Amino acid sequence: MNFQYTEDQQLIEQGARDFAKEYLDPIAVQMDETGEFPRDVVKKMADHDFLGLNLSSEVGGAEAGFVTYVAVIEALSRSCAAVTTIMNHHAMASYAIQNWGNETLKKQYLPAMAKGEILGALALYEHGPTPGIGDTAVIATKRDDGSYALTGTKEYVRNAGEAGVYVVTAVTEADHPKSAMAFVVDAKAPGLKLGEKIRTMGLRGCPVAHVVFEGVVVPASAVLGAVNGGTEIINRVLALSALAEAAQTVGIGQAAVEHAAAYAKQRVQFGKPVFKFPAVQAMLADSATDCHVARLTLHHAAQLVDDGKPFEVESAIMKSFLTRQGSKILIDTCQVEGGMGYVENMPLPRLFRDITGTTLQDAPGDAPERTIAMSIA
Repeated sequence: MNFQYTEDQQLIEQGARDFAKEYLDPIAVQMDETGEFPRDVVKKMADHDFLGLNLSSEVGGAEAGFVTYVAVIEALSRSCAAVTTIMNHHAMASYAIQNWGNETLKKQYLPAMAKGEILGALALYEHGPTPGIGDTAVIATKRDDGSYALTGTKEYVRNAGEAGVYVVTAVTEADHPKSAMAFVVDAKAPGLKLGEKIRTMGLRGCPVAHVVFEGVVVPASAVLGAVNGGTEIINRVLALSALAEAAQTVGIGQAAVEHAAAYAKQRVQFGKPVFKFPAVQAMLADSATDCHVARLTLHHAAQLVDDGKPFEVESAIMKSFLTRQGSKILIDTCQVEGGMGYVENMPLPRLFRDITGTTLQDAPGDAPERTIAMSIA
């Protein structure tokens, strides 16, 4: 397999680096402090075609492929992973509509999503042990005219309140998760309300809130895929999302390694830069190695996506590896910087909070270890 980017991919990735330097670096610290949604930056991302990278040219997308997408996510995440969280959840919603929506849904939403006129969101999680179980589970009740009424609450929805369209899962039978269906719900639909807003430890600037459905009526044409086929759709979307989040984690980790290495060359202890101490070199080398290995595995998985081949096992491998190693990269780089690595006016505390978010967010429906084990059993 060729792990070299094509000339076009190199140009797009360099464009993402330039974009991050010009637009993300100046706002990253303030956005982390205030949690304010970066509306102007999101508009600029749309102007640079970042919000339609995976969408087909027929709907105004760049049709750049998933290898290119994860390269862009990594490049932008080196500066601000909160912005790429906004971008990822938008992209996953548009992916679901593009792959399982009917032509009416595609024409209604995808051109506007590619232009950034409408932001997308996934509304998947609930208070119970699994979606579809519990008092607040979202239930889809079929009406006489074939439409569905959605009632219940989705929790921890990213892009909530800013999204113009939600991809929502709901069960048709209470306490029966296998009856799940996936719907496209317009944010302006009567009965859809924004619930409690959540302040997160990291990735601030990407809004998170509960979304309440009070008898929200959606037509049968808003169903994604087959009736009761929601579980298969969402598992695939989440497997793809895990790869996008892996790209965020690699970008954050790489930024931490580069900052710690530069700092270690300047920080003098016992008459020489700490960079020359074997223990410091070992921590930096381990962190750089983890980033490099993760990047190669990610590139391989993204190529499988572009080739239309199964990628779920590779996605689980990435999730399992970076769940363990992602935070370790920040622990080690903070140790390299010593007491200054713990100071809030340095970048590593923000990166630490953000990488915790990217490694704890959405995963494939089954635990990644189970997916991996089943593939080799």
